[in-house]
Amino acid sequence: MFRNRILTRILWRHGAISKIDYARPSAIRLCTNSINMREQGTVAIKESYIKKFMNAVGWMDQDRTRLKLTGYFLYECVPLKVAYNEWFEILELPDTFASWFIITELHVWLLLVRYMAEDVTSLSGQKNKYVKGDGHFVRNCIIEALWADVANRIKLLEGANPAIARKQVTELSEQFQAALIGYDEGISDDKVMAAAVWRRFYSLSEDTKAENVVKIVHFIRHQLSELDKISSEKLRWKPEVNWLSIMKH
Repeated sequence: MFRNRILTRILWRHGAISKIDYARPSAIRLCTNSINMREQGTVAIKESYIKKFMNAVGWMDQDRTRLKLTGYFLYECVPLKVAYNEWFEILELPDTFASWFIITELHVWLLLVRYMAEDVTSLSGQKNKYVKGDGHFVRNCIIEALWADVANRIKLLEGANPAIARKQVTELSEQFQAALIGYDEGISDDKVMAAAVWRRFYSLSEDTKAENVVKIVHFIRHQLSELDKISSEKLRWKPEVNWLSIMKH
């Protein structure tokens, strides 16, 4: 009852409720104009006063709850579906936690790129503009799921010390941020991408085989192309991601 009274006052104060003479039908006007939800975007709705109030009092936002589940589901499809053994063998990577993380990190970045593209809007006569929306929210949920999994895996390592584990997570977080920047810079330039891959996967070792770096770059290009084929609607509610095999590159 208290919440209802507060919400009613807020709606009245901000003009969401107007004084209507219900005895006069002409006083009520129905909106017949069609609304393009794509052009409307998600920011205006998300930032509305009513929306903020509902979040402040703890009311459930069902759309955001479903999107959060989508983010966690997407992350789960990485460790469950990626053929890590193929990456270890073909790319001559050691079968270690560090290698597992680097491979997982790359696949997570591919998901982030696709979802961040959902928030890029094109306005008539203007350049494309990035506006934080559902894509950014799902991105954060994917990263949140990644660190939850990493923390659990580190705890399971033999002889893991809690203090050392926290330090390792901090170091991985810094490496993760640097890797994302490197991959982002190479998204439209194969040479820059190859440099980012060489640095992240092989620590710029001079003994690295060039064909291994090329394989990873080709995989990135092909996988991004496949992710682009997924419709926006499926991305929001029923994402089905099929990871390509590194063996075919």
